[in-house]
Amino acid sequence: MILLIPICLLLLVIVAGVYRFSLSDEEILQKFPDRASVASDPVVEAVLGISTKNPWTIKVPESNAFSLLTDVDEKQQIAYGNYDDGQVRGQVTVHYAYLHQWQGSDKNSVFIAPFSLSNQGSGIFYYLGIFKWDTQRQRVILVNQQFVGDRISLGEITISQSKIRLSYLTYGPSQPFSESPEQRETLSCNLLAEQELIC
Repeated sequence: MILLIPICLLLLVIVAGVYRFSLSDEEILQKFPDRASVASDPVVEAVLGISTKNPWTIKVPESNAFSLLTDVDEKQQIAYGNYDDGQVRGQVTVHYAYLHQWQGSDKNSVFIAPFSLSNQGSGIFYYLGIFKWDTQRQRVILVNQQFVGDRISLGEITISQSKIRLSYLTYGPSQPFSESPEQRETLSCNLLAEQELIC
């Protein structure tokens, strides 16, 4: 009799899992009326020019949290959203002024753009992100990222075939954070199979 309760709970979890994975993303979004009425996600459409109901989400590096990009600042050319990872809260910002796009070998668009992560601490951590448009799921996904630095000033991104160069200013060893960064650096990476960064 005691074993009957765990077996029933296990069967209930299996049935719930089968039900969840038998539904498409659109059917799930219809269960949330505020999202179902959205014709197109405004962030994805404004930044990438792609019409989709699915929002742009980014997995926060070194965390299990996800950030939903909810706002666009056209003047600064950034898209941003908040995240909550238990006691740590913060904001993810995609700097789309530096965004580059090209057609991947599988006919899916690949986007390269820096994004930054800020939390309750004093740092603003910058990453070089590789995003991909998944035509099957109709959403933008982060497929890879490379840490660039803390509180840097972005320069420019140049791409030649599969070589990516990001120039930026960072703080020197004896430079205080109260000043603007002055030391020039360049991050050079090779993009393999349109998703793996070798830097």
